[in-house]
Amino acid sequence: MGGESRREQRRWQRELEEQLRALPTYEGETPDGGEVRPVERRLPKPPRGRRARAAARRTPDAPVGPRAPGAERRRTFVTVGLTLAVIVAVFGASLSPLAESLRGVLGLQGDRGESTEYEFLEDDSFGGPLRRWSSCDPIRYVVNPGRAPDGWEDNLSSAISSVSEASGLRFVSEGTSTDGPEASRFSGNRPEPVLVSWVSPEELPSLEGDTVGVAGPSSLGDTYVTGTVILDGPAFADMEQRGDEGLQRAVLMHELAHLVGLDHVEDERQLMYPSTTFQTTFGNGDLEGLRILGEGPC
Repeated sequence: MGGESRREQRRWQRELEEQLRALPTYEGETPDGGEVRPVERRLPKPPRGRRARAAARRTPDAPVGPRAPGAERRRTFVTVGLTLAVIVAVFGASLSPLAESLRGVLGLQGDRGESTEYEFLEDDSFGGPLRRWSSCDPIRYVVNPGRAPDGWEDNLSSAISSVSEASGLRFVSEGTSTDGPEASRFSGNRPEPVLVSWVSPEELPSLEGDTVGVAGPSSLGDTYVTGTVILDGPAFADMEQRGDEGLQRAVLMHELAHLVGLDHVEDERQLMYPSTTFQTTFGNGDLEGLRILGEGPC
């Protein structure tokens, strides 16, 4: 494809994206009361290839023959089919940066909404202090990457950064480990670093079924000092094969939030909802809960 053709393709793509952004994603009024305005112009046609344009220039006076009776109908069927294919691709595509951008354009991105629902693993409902990590000491962790997918380092680093930014807690890597999921996180009274590991459901039966991760902290007194984040290795391998890096990060963020002290909620707009949804970032409730958990005693 020549440079001119590529420029026209990019121009057409930009125009198409502008039209997609104009598409309404709500019925009636938007949540803020604004009026939904449907697209009034037809989407731009894709540019024709260089050969097709040249042929048209060479035969400006060529007569246009009559169309077959079903030509327009076939064209309509093809157009509708292509549109449906794009929609299916957007819904079924991986949570790669491109797919996430498409979901955002179409209004399918996770919605933080106005809810601030959050739950703690161990609250102060009985009058005791809320158990939290020290706000001064870093959360030390080691990784057993034996069954981890190829891109585990980047995804784990990204998930940790999201939790750290939301809570203010610091995470410090202390390298790799060969510890299994049942290994104690204490040596006497001294806590070992948090273990992050990918294992098979055979190694940890609690990962059987639809569960792709289990995590939680352990405490000394009222302070969390260690814990585990155990992930389903085969399930993550499937995500890796499909290119679902965004889903891997979302699961890691969810489990790391458990490690910090958040529990599940019933609001689907929060990442701490117990099942997978379109929500791939922390919702307002998640963020509020993480903020409180990050304000533990020094």
